[in-house]
Amino acid sequence: MRAARCATPSLRHCFACAHPRDSHSRCNMADTTQTFSQLLLTYGPGAMLDLPDHAVVVSGLQGWRYSGQWQPIEEQRLVPLLRQQLGLGKEFEGLRPPPEHDDERHDDRRPGVDVMVFPTWFTVEDAPPTAGQAPATTETRRRMVEFEHLQMRGDKLSYVDPVSGKRLGVNPIRFVGACAKGHLEDIDWRGLVHRGGDRSCRKPMFWVERGVSSDPSDISVQCTCGARVTMADLYKPKFLGTCGAFSPWLMPRHVAGESCVEDLRLLPRSATNTYFAQTVTVISLTRTDDRVRQTIEEHRQTVESLRGLPNFIQVLRSLPLTREPFAPFSDEEITSALAGMAEANDSASTNPRIAEFDVLASGTPTIGHDAAGAFLFAETLDRASLALSAPWDRFIGNIVKVSRLREVTCLYGFTRLEPPPTSAESELDEIQLKVDGAPLDRDVKWLPAIEQFGEGIFLHVKPDFIRDWRDRADVREQAGELQRGEALEAAHFNRPPKHLGIAYWALHSLSHALMAELALECGYPISSLKERIYASGAGQPDRFGILIYTSTAGAQGTLGGLSGMAGRLPEILAKAVQGLELCSNDPICADHHAGTDLDERPLHGAACHACILVPETSCEARNTRLDRGLLVSTLVGSKSAMFLREAIPAAST
Repeated sequence: MRAARCATPSLRHCFACAHPRDSHSRCNMADTTQTFSQLLLTYGPGAMLDLPDHAVVVSGLQGWRYSGQWQPIEEQRLVPLLRQQLGLGKEFEGLRPPPEHDDERHDDRRPGVDVMVFPTWFTVEDAPPTAGQAPATTETRRRMVEFEHLQMRGDKLSYVDPVSGKRLGVNPIRFVGACAKGHLEDIDWRGLVHRGGDRSCRKPMFWVERGVSSDPSDISVQCTCGARVTMADLYKPKFLGTCGAFSPWLMPRHVAGESCVEDLRLLPRSATNTYFAQTVTVISLTRTDDRVRQTIEEHRQTVESLRGLPNFIQVLRSLPLTREPFAPFSDEEITSALAGMAEANDSASTNPRIAEFDVLASGTPTIGHDAAGAFLFAETLDRASLALSAPWDRFIGNIVKVSRLREVTCLYGFTRLEPPPTSAESELDEIQLKVDGAPLDRDVKWLPAIEQFGEGIFLHVKPDFIRDWRDRADVREQAGELQRGEALEAAHFNRPPKHLGIAYWALHSLSHALMAELALECGYPISSLKERIYASGAGQPDRFGILIYTSTAGAQGTLGGLSGMAGRLPEILAKAVQGLELCSNDPICADHHAGTDLDERPLHGAACHACILVPETSCEARNTRLDRGLLVSTLVGSKSAMFLREAIPAAST
C-alpha cells in the first residue's frame, strides 16, 4: 500500500498486529500518513480507522514514537489548567505535537504512531460451501474466522481453506461492542450464537445475509450445528451483556480486576458515534503593557532550561537564539517578569476565556507586537473613525483587528456513543474537562496538542446594551423557554442541564450570521472560519464579545483577508442582521421554538441550514443554541428581538 502524502505536516501510522492475548508481532505493512489535526480530532488514540487492506484502532500515547529532539508546545495557561482539572501530578510533562513523518527513516524506531488490528473477527471472501451443503441462491454466506487462523503475506491478511488449500481474502467484521465509558471489544459471536445450547461448539460459523434490504432481521450469524442469532437480536437492550472493560488501544488492553457496569452496545465500525474527541482550545495571549513577558513566552523552553544557572541571564544574552530578542530589556525587567508570570500561573483562572476577553477588550491601541514568531498582535480601531450610527453606537464597544493569533488545541480524552459537552458548555462558566471519557494512556505523562496560526476580528459588545435587552419582560419569558430546551437536551444525554443564558444564544446566532456575511467578503470559505463566544453567566462580571478567526497549521499569520474586514464590520453587521429577517424555509423555520419539541431540536429556535446553521467545524457548539428570532423580528414576529427593524439602517449593497 502506497503511503498517502499531503502538503501539510504529516505523520506515519506504523502498523502492529494486536493478538487477543495482548502480545504484539510487528508486521511488514506500509505506511500511511495523516495530518496533525486529523490525528488529534478524528483519528486520535482509541479511534477505529479503515485502511485499504486493514481495519485498525489507533494506539494510545504509549505507541507514539518520537525520534531525537522534539519541540514541546508551550502554553502557560493551558498546562496548569489541565493539571488542575484532570488531576495530573507534577510528573505531567506538558504538551507535545504529534510525531512527524521522516521520509529518510526506515528502521523500527522511526517516528510514527502504532495502530493495532481491530476487530479480530473476519469474514472470508468467496468462501466455498462446507462439504455436504449445496450453495444457496437466495442468501450470501461468508465463513467467519478469527485473527489467529489467518496468515500474513506481504501487507495482506488471508485465510487458507483447509479443504481446497486456496488462499482467500478476508474482510473485518462490521460490528463491534462498545459502552458509554469508551470501552471497546470484539463481540463474543460464538457465545451469542450458542447462548442457549452447547457453548463448547467449535464448528464453522457463517455470516448470512438474505436479500438486499440490509434489514437487521435478514442478517444473521449461523453455526453449522444449527444455532443462530440475528442482528435484530443484537440490537435488543442488554442482549450483549455487561461491558468487559477492554481498551484495545492501550497496553495492557485489560487490567486485572478492572470492571465496568455499563451495558455493552452494538456499534457499527463506520458509525458517526464511534469517536468523539474531547479537546480544549485556548488563544495564546500577551500582556498588553509588557513585551518582555511575551518574549519570555516565545522562548520559554530555553529560559526554563537555563534558570537553574546562577548567571542564566548572561547566558541568555550570549546565545544566538535569544541574544537579539532579549537585548531591549534589562536584567531587572527579565527577573521581574519571570516572577510575575510564575505568580500568575499559580492563580490561573479555570476559565481560559476570561483572560482572552480581558486582553482583547482592554481598549489598548496595540496588543502584543508584530514580529516573526509573535503569538498575538492586535489593534483596537479608533471608535471615532468608525462613525457608528444607531443601533450600532449603543451595541458596539470596540472593534479589534487581530492580525496575528495563535490557537492551541489539546486532546485529553474521547467518548463513544454519546458526545461530550461542547466547548461552550465546558469552558464558559466552570470548565469541566473530565466527563465520562476514555483515557489516552494508562499513565498520562503528556498530552498531544497542535498549534495553529491565523488572524481574526474581535467584536466587543457593550454590557449596558445586553443588560437593557435582557431585562425586558418578553426577553425574560423567552429565556425561560430556552432554559427548558437546555433541560430537555441534558435529560436526553443523562447529564445535568447547563444554562448558558439568553445572551449566549443571541450572540451565538449573531456570530453565525456574521461568519456567513464575512465569507462573502473576505475570501475565506465559511468552513475555514471559527468562532469563540464570550458571554458571562449569572453572578459573573459582564463580558460580552465575539471572536471570528481563521487558523491553519504551520503558518505564521495569514494574508490579512479576514482582519482587513475589521474597519467594515458595522456595515457587514447591518447586512448580516437584515438577512436574518427572512429564510427560504419560512414560515416553518420562523415558527419553530426551542424547548417545545420533546423529540427533536430542543436547542434550536428559528434556525435551519438555509439561514444560520454553518459547517460544524466552524461552530463551537455543534450548531446548537441558535435562534434568529432573538435578533430580529421574523416572518411570524418576535417580541424578544434585540434589533428592531425600524432601528436598523439600510445596508449599502
